[in-house]
Amino acid sequence: MAGTFTPRLTSLPAAQRRLWAELSTLPPEYVLYGGTAIALHLGHRDSIDFDFFIPHAIDPRRLLEDLAILDGAIVTQVEPETLSVTLDRDGPIKLSFFGVPRLGRVREPLRADDTGLAVADLIDLAGTKVSVVQVRAEAKDYIDVGALLGAGLSLADMLAAGRAIYGPSFSPQSALKALSYFHDPMLTALPIALKDTLGQAVRGVDLSTLPDLQAVAPRKAGV
Repeated sequence: MAGTFTPRLTSLPAAQRRLWAELSTLPPEYVLYGGTAIALHLGHRDSIDFDFFIPHAIDPRRLLEDLAILDGAIVTQVEPETLSVTLDRDGPIKLSFFGVPRLGRVREPLRADDTGLAVADLIDLAGTKVSVVQVRAEAKDYIDVGALLGAGLSLADMLAAGRAIYGPSFSPQSALKALSYFHDPMLTALPIALKDTLGQAVRGVDLSTLPDLQAVAPRKAGV
């Protein structure tokens, strides 16, 4: 049985809060990932987009027909295994759906105690977050990693989770380099205290002794 948690809805702007209850209509295997999921766990910043990972292949056009919540949505992206739309709830809201049949997870998702929505566990969110910093430089990702550290997760555990989830395609060394490089124009405004926290965490990692975390295949609905 999945564990539950109380989402910190103050991290959602008004339009996103208005949509929140409607998300309970999504199939149970749709799992919220990304910065919004982290913010709902930790309440450390506002977040506006909803990114759902689905543990099987998807037909984006079929989703538009099958999901009642997408009635009236404006489609912004359709690609293999990817659908992005914008909804209006007295303000625009971006939702994205990704078919990820080969993506593992370290722990089972939790369920929001108000809507029952599946939200990824913090260790899985951390593993995906240290992966994404390798391919983009956005301040929000570094803020999220800092918040995860503040919540008690070690950077070594985050890197181990990234390796478990993504396998050989994930480079812990590249993630460490990204988390200690702040000269990109998108990162120069990061608070000095956050840079110091990240730098200290990076220096404290011994790549030869990362924990051995194991990912499990996503559980199908009803199993």
